Amino acid sequence: MAARTALWLAAAILAFLGAACDAQASLRVCNRTKALMNIAVGYVSGDDFATEGWWSVTPGACATPIRGDLPGRYVYLYGQDIDGVDVLKGTNSMCVDRRKFKAQGITDCWRRGLLAVNFAEVDTQGEKDWTTFLGR
Repeated sequence: MAARTALWLAAAILAFLGAACDAQASLRVCNRTKALMNIAVGYVSGDDFATEGWWSVTPGACATPIRGDLPGRYVYLYGQDIDGVDVLKGTNSMCVDRRKFKAQGITDCWRRGLLAVNFAEVDTQGEKDWTTFLGR
């Protein structure tokens, strides 16, 4: 009887942990390079786009720039190494700042004292939870 109760308790705990993991949607960026990476993220925000940064991701670690359900099928990432060299870029021009920032809109960056850089588009295939790996 004690073994049956312990088995039931273990199954209940695993079910609870599985449900808790499913409920924690987010965008994670994992660094498989040998360099410290600084990451900015862009996403749809209302009728426009928003950008946020910076998350520092050490080699072998992950950062979570978006917590909760992803705001759309596509998110946008931009990254620099510790020397400020672009290491993750694409073709979608969006705004960043040199320090920690959150910017609404992606036009007229320079007029707002921001820099325009090219973000890479990431297709999350409509999933609410997504992990992107930098490097190999």
